[in-house]
Amino acid sequence: MSRRKRIFLSVILIIAASQIVFWAFFIYLNWGESEKVVVGATFSPYVARDNFELDPKEVLRASLDDLGIKNYRLAANWNVIEQKPGQYYFGDLDWQLSEIAKRNGSVVLAIGRRLPRWPECHDPGWLKGMEEEAVQARVLNLLKIIVNRYKNNDTIIAWQIENEPLLSLFGNCPPPDIDFLKKEVDLVRSLDSRPLVLTASGELSSWTNEAKLADWLGFSLYRTTWSPGAGITSYPLTSIYYKHRARIVKPLVKKIFVSELQAEPWERFPLTQTPLVEQKIMMNKDMIAKEVKFAKKIGVDEVFLWGVEWWYWLKEQGDDAVWNKVKEIVAENMR
Repeated sequence: MSRRKRIFLSVILIIAASQIVFWAFFIYLNWGESEKVVVGATFSPYVARDNFELDPKEVLRASLDDLGIKNYRLAANWNVIEQKPGQYYFGDLDWQLSEIAKRNGSVVLAIGRRLPRWPECHDPGWLKGMEEEAVQARVLNLLKIIVNRYKNNDTIIAWQIENEPLLSLFGNCPPPDIDFLKKEVDLVRSLDSRPLVLTASGELSSWTNEAKLADWLGFSLYRTTWSPGAGITSYPLTSIYYKHRARIVKPLVKKIFVSELQAEPWERFPLTQTPLVEQKIMMNKDMIAKEVKFAKKIGVDEVFLWGVEWWYWLKEQGDDAVWNKVKEIVAENMR
């Protein structure tokens, strides 16, 4: 074979290989986009009552009956359940579960010390000054009490152990302790067979350590934030970034979903004291629609929106645009 022919064949092979790599990469990036996602919500009666001066029962019922939401993430706040050592109150959690059960809904119940909403660790007052080893023993006891109380409740489809427990950059909490997290996971597994959920920050966590311990992995997705130094900031990360991260840990878990999809403004001040114009810069009906579309591009099949209390408060102020947009999104994604 002449030198010219060898060069020609080499060029052809390089072009063919380049085409194969290009199309393989194209397929990789576009594989797994979801046509529809189950749209749920994280609900907190304490945010509704304390932050927005709303009736929590009215907010939850409206989200069920008007918005049509069926899937919820609830939190068993320690400072509510065990206000005094060894004395337990489940009234708030009971009525939430009851209302959702009446509509054939489902709940991922977050349990532990670090749970959704600021300050993350919802400690009862009597915990102050207690040694960390003693605190951890009390946490394990709390998990046992909660799981044994609700393990026959079919509305609960999964237990979420803590909230972003390996994240150290946010919240008034002790440093992450993966060894203790393993103890929590082992305990709950020994008490009930339902899936265990661990959650991670979409940008600030590895996902791998959480996925190794969990059945389901949830991650938070906040793309518009505020900080004192930078002001309002939008993350430049594309859906490809999250899709790639999900692909890496997918073999480790049975399900990956968005546990917190931003659908309310990042607070600089309490939202009731923030001008509506500023709120709408950070979150509005069109941005919520874009966030759901973004999640679909990642390829997840379920998202829990963050902000139902804010939507209802806006509606009570005479601005129902966000509420109606969420209603539209939920209806469009019904399966």
